[in-house]
Amino acid sequence: MRSDDDIGLVERVQQELRAVRWLDTAEVRAVARRRSRFRAAAVTVGVVVLSIPLVTAVALPSRPPTVPGETGAISRAEIPFEALLQPEDLRVEVDAPIVNAGLAEPIVVDPELARCLQAKGMSPAWEMSRYSRSQSMRRPQDVRIEDGMALGSGISIVLSQDVYRITPQVAQTLFASLDRRIGNCLSWESVVVGAIDDMAEWVEFHAVQHWEVVDRQFAGDESVLIRHRVGETRRGDADGEVLAGPTPPDIIAVVRVGDLVTVVDVEAGESESELRRLAVLAAGRMCAATNPPC
Repeated sequence: MRSDDDIGLVERVQQELRAVRWLDTAEVRAVARRRSRFRAAAVTVGVVVLSIPLVTAVALPSRPPTVPGETGAISRAEIPFEALLQPEDLRVEVDAPIVNAGLAEPIVVDPELARCLQAKGMSPAWEMSRYSRSQSMRRPQDVRIEDGMALGSGISIVLSQDVYRITPQVAQTLFASLDRRIGNCLSWESVVVGAIDDMAEWVEFHAVQHWEVVDRQFAGDESVLIRHRVGETRRGDADGEVLAGPTPPDIIAVVRVGDLVTVVDVEAGESESELRRLAVLAAGRMCAATNPPC
């Protein structure tokens, strides 16, 4: 049977959906590519396009690290918009965030990490949340008119963020489970089938991917900074012709404050120090929405 909290959230989600500006096809594809942490590699000889699974710090109020449920029954469920990073938190201009809410969603840190685990015969399943709220922020589109046609520079996702409300059981095991996943995927050779020479030929593209934890305990009650690197893209196998060089590393922050966990991902090539800054600010914004509040 649904609780009053569940019913209230569903009604609010339905109201929000009525006001949503739905993206056109091009925008949906661009957002999907970014949120899957894919990157594009281009080859200049014969056109090859390959998609490979690619602040001022705000200190938290002083308190000892906590696990949700230690101080009493869980009282709040849905995640307010104010618990997410805001456009003014970024150092670049962005459009209004695209925001979604969900129930019982998996806590996805990196879809490519799940692909690696599955390829190695391990369970790719993520822990489940109680409630979630997600957003993406993008740069304003650079649109110009030439010969009566609207031309743009495409969509650039600057930041994507997911915030999850979790149970005490998940809070106790989430970061240890993430460490195990990364330990099993320190190095993985991924294989993608792609087209070459205007789709006249389909071949396998190989790239070695790496994951590592590069920092811990820099924000909230628990936190990790994960670096995901994709090496050279080669044709046929790991010893084949080099089609593209390594891509800029993808940096992901995972931060827990009480019974809230956030996954923050910034555009490829952004500095680790900038992501740390945003992670600290994200922890501060989540603080007032935790059970109990900070």
